[in-house]
Parts: sequence; C-alpha cells; structure tokens
Amino acid sequence: MAYRVSRNLEASIIDFLQDNFDDDWTGINVEKTYSKIYDLSLPSICIRCGVTDHEKIELGDNNTVRTPQILIDIFAENDGQRLDLKDYIVEKIKNGCPYYEYTIANGQVQSKIENGRIRVMTIDDSPINFDGDRNALDPHDRYRHLLTFTVSTGKVEA
Repeated sequence: MAYRVSRNLEASIIDFLQDNFDDDWTGINVEKTYSKIYDLSLPSICIRCGVTDHEKIELGDNNTVRTPQILIDIFAENDGQRLDLKDYIVEKIKNGCPYYEYTIANGQVQSKIENGRIRVMTIDDSPINFDGDRNALDPHDRYRHLLTFTVSTGKVEA
C-alpha cells in the first residue's frame, strides 16, 4: 500500500525533523498521532496535516494544486525548552524539506522515494496558554506551542 499525499507530507516532515533532532538534540519524541503524545515522555512533538485548500489550475479542468497546513504541536518540559524547540523547528523547516512517497506493508515502511520538495509558504507561531495555574494542568499541557506551516509541493493533482 502506498501513502497518499497527506500522509506522505506528514511522514516526510516527521523523518526530516527526526533526522535533525537525532543530530542536534537527545530525547525528543516525534509522533504523528496526537492521542499518543500523552503516553510519551517530554519533550514531544506531534506533526499532523490540517486544513487543506485545493485550488483549480484553470477553468473547465479538475486539476488542482494542494496547499495544506502542517500543524506541529510542541509539548515541552519548561518555557525555555518550548522557546528553543519552536525556534529550532522554524529554523530547520522554513527552507523546506524533501517530499517522499512511502510504500507501507504490515505497518512498516518498505520504501520511500524522494519525489520533490515541500516548500513553506507561511509560518504561524502561537504559544498555547490555558487559563489558570499551570501546575494544575497535565505536565504535557503546561508548556505547549503550536506552529502552523502552510506548505506546497507545487505538484498538479488530477
């Protein structure tokens, strides 16, 4: 089975960030399933595909160009780590990253083939602040941050 575009985008960005974290940090969890974050130790990063626009290329044609939002949730141990992680991620991803197409069998990646580049169009950088005492929150929710990247592969989809 091959992933479709949204899952390829998520997996490409997860692989890109995981490779960078492995080089520059220790103990960073990168996950694509939001519900699993709360079972992981901090710091943890969750990457998911959000709202996606499909704009028509020309009148009378069904071909489109996809412009998805990539949501990167940061769950940090403290405020300083939250700021360092969000700046690190923005620095690494703002110039884009390789886009891979993945083939999966029995839940495992069988192959990934580079097929273009993910280009970052916009970046929204938002701290998540819950009302009330931070110490009363789940540790995962005390120091959260959301990065929203609007991206494009520039590929025309039939």
